[in-house]
Amino acid sequence: MEVETPSNVRRHQDGPDQSSPNVENLPKIPNRDKIVELMKDSRKRFLLELEFVELLASPLYLERLAKLKYFSDPRFIRYLEYLNYWRKPQYIKFISYPYCLYFLELLQKKEFRDKLVDPQYVALLYHQQYLHWRHHKHLRMRELEFERQKEENKGDSNPTAATANQSMPALEQVST
Repeated sequence: MEVETPSNVRRHQDGPDQSSPNVENLPKIPNRDKIVELMKDSRKRFLLELEFVELLASPLYLERLAKLKYFSDPRFIRYLEYLNYWRKPQYIKFISYPYCLYFLELLQKKEFRDKLVDPQYVALLYHQQYLHWRHHKHLRMRELEFERQKEENKGDSNPTAATANQSMPALEQVST
């Protein structure tokens, strides 16, 4: 089974395609050099778009784009709309910073783009993102543990014990 990498992904009108043949294995055809060059350009474009999309994970980078007035250019806004193809499963697996897709979604809204010139708002975004990164794993583990306990209680033969445990709060238990 061939593993899909950025080097074998081809660019089409609405985003890169699944995969392209290896350049060295192309049959002898007219204009082979042009085709090889196009394939190399497609890979380069794929990597550049991936890098740009991942940069959107940084609130400080978004602030810089806002201060340079990129968000007032309709062509740039259309480009941001185009980049939504990164949400598709065949491309999302290349994303290292999932927050970039969240910010890409928010950038589709004018209100969010307008707020990015405010340093206090950007600082709030940065702080909230940091808190999410810091605590997400811990909170997710607690949530999974609660779900596991809930599943165990479903199979419990004592219905009163299961009912008592189901009334407990999802993320924390109250101690007296």
